Amino acid sequence: AALLARGAPCRAFRRGGRGARPRAMETVCRIFRDACPSGSSRLPRDQLRQALCRVAGDKISSASIDALLEDAVCGLKDCEDCIDVETFLSWLSTRSSPDTSYLAGLHGSIAHVDQLRAPLEPRFSGTIEDFRKLHAEDKVAQDRLRNTVKLCANCGKPCAYTLRSCNSCGASLEEITCSYNDNVFMGFVYGIAKGKFPYIISMRAQTPDFLCFDDPLQCSACHLNAIPTSVYCPDLRYLFTDPPRGLALLNAMHRTAAQAALEQYWENEAFREKYWAGSERPASIEALSEVVIMGLNFPPSMYQLHLQFIHMPLLPFHYKLLQGGEHFTFRRFFPLEYLQKALSLGDAVKMSIRDDTDIAEVIAKVSAAGVDYDAIHAATLARAHAAHHRFSPWREADFLHRVINGRVYNKACLISPTDLDPKEVQKADAFALQNYGRPYDANGKPTGTYYKYAKEPKDVAAFAPP
Repeated sequence: AALLARGAPCRAFRRGGRGARPRAMETVCRIFRDACPSGSSRLPRDQLRQALCRVAGDKISSASIDALLEDAVCGLKDCEDCIDVETFLSWLSTRSSPDTSYLAGLHGSIAHVDQLRAPLEPRFSGTIEDFRKLHAEDKVAQDRLRNTVKLCANCGKPCAYTLRSCNSCGASLEEITCSYNDNVFMGFVYGIAKGKFPYIISMRAQTPDFLCFDDPLQCSACHLNAIPTSVYCPDLRYLFTDPPRGLALLNAMHRTAAQAALEQYWENEAFREKYWAGSERPASIEALSEVVIMGLNFPPSMYQLHLQFIHMPLLPFHYKLLQGGEHFTFRRFFPLEYLQKALSLGDAVKMSIRDDTDIAEVIAKVSAAGVDYDAIHAATLARAHAAHHRFSPWREADFLHRVINGRVYNKACLISPTDLDPKEVQKADAFALQNYGRPYDANGKPTGTYYKYAKEPKDVAAFAPP
């Protein structure tokens, strides 16, 4: 399973020394031989595919396994119809690993895009706890003000409870128990002044029905979120209770984010030159689809529907996470294209959704109607890598260090590591590179504003009433 997930040398083999790899390989081959009626390790390609899909479970898409087998057929002799398991595993374990080191320690200046100037005081000047007390008798409002999450012990990011590692700093979440935290996005909608920190918004667009802002934990220099404000929809599953209305809502969120990116980021010449190699401004929001990864997560980290709009390229650390399979996670990240195609099928995908509805039920329903999650997810990942390399803005001259296997090295000397903490270096880089909160204030802190059209809880309708 580790071999499949990486498509590269298995870490367990490397850690175990010279003898471990042959022993592990022989063990796996014996399992295949014992399972084969003929006792042979040479299997028809379709049977090997079925076995690999069972090994992978729901961690690796069938489309990715198909692509891997295509590579194997091209890389091995006499494997068009039948593939020898031992030969295949040996080939898989010796494939060259992608370079997952990354540049760090930004120095010098870099282009930024300031947020919209829309200074406004909060509609509710107290804290989120004060807001809860004010609406103590309103159970709906109380439920909307919290999320179920795993709180990263290293960086404090609230992460989806299904994640194994933090998608902000990469720290393990394996030992973290689920807990509740404040729903900051609904704090934005209600115009609440602060929770554990000020609920200021790095504003990109606002209307009575939608809000678009820079993600506070940016994966790329142009990473936006778009949310509805007059409708509450905790997560993407509920869109399937009313597919036509769900599709219309998603499309409106898409237009809001894409238009903000075109009008603000793409119109900034210095930013366009640095990050997008001076490319011409796309003629339409549809033209952005090749260079922007858009979608929704389930489970979300914030329980209000939000479209992730991540314009490639990723920041160096986050591309390293993508290479390790920790961004756009299989069966957690749902590409906008997939959801649009699924919801456009109308009654064929309409479902009754409960809080405990398994996302696998949604995927199965949509698959039966003819939309393949695995194929679209695999294509989305391929597009992300292609767009990242197309722009490739990161230059050695922009950074002082390179992080290799969790150790920070000076670029000039990659023999001995420094004593620098890679997490602290990455945190400083994120702060220097991000457009969230620009321009910073006189103390070097992010700035922001509050939502002009902030709502009372009673004014936010449920997308799918109980």
